[in-house]
Amino acid sequence: MNLLETHNLHVLTEDILAECNPFTCGQDSDMDEFFREDALTYTHYALGKSYCFRSLEHPEEISACFTISNDSIRIYDLPSSRKNAMWKDITNREKMLSRYPGVLIGRLAVSEKLKGQGLGSQVLDFIKMWFRDPANKTACRLIIVDAKNEEPVLHFYEKNGFRFLFPREIDEDLYTKPVGSAEEKEQRIRNPRRLRTRLMFCDLLRK
Repeated sequence: MNLLETHNLHVLTEDILAECNPFTCGQDSDMDEFFREDALTYTHYALGKSYCFRSLEHPEEISACFTISNDSIRIYDLPSSRKNAMWKDITNREKMLSRYPGVLIGRLAVSEKLKGQGLGSQVLDFIKMWFRDPANKTACRLIIVDAKNEEPVLHFYEKNGFRFLFPREIDEDLYTKPVGSAEEKEQRIRNPRRLRTRLMFCDLLRK
């Protein structure tokens, strides 16, 4: 299935939801609830904008949905070793900024009926193409995602060109929830917790 040949892209609106069958991805009730009920609230308060792909053949069917918002990766806030690695990786030290602009994929889901057909990867390819477009009104270097920390989800993003901001889970844990003392840090390292999500990014200039 070629997504752009078989579907139209729409902003997810109240009218679209009323015209279409209820969207379900079949595995995540929270995701279904978000696109059915919460996405419009996020749009209203400018917290995220949601889009959907509708089938040309069956316009009553929503095949995929995604939500995006502005974001950035704050390089200066990273530990020194990770900061230097990111600067080298992204810019080769030509322009060492404190943060690099990006867009956050807050939600992405494919209809249960179309699982296993590569539609999710095509949605990601579309988002990348969208923000590489020279006509884009704002700069966007990175696509960022806070991916659910489950092997199939992480593998999906990795195979689509995303990399972990922190290769080690414990380093990401210490970054997202800093500790106040060396003793607390040592205790956290000795007893690491499993994170609910992992920060990942795709560099739009990286081939």
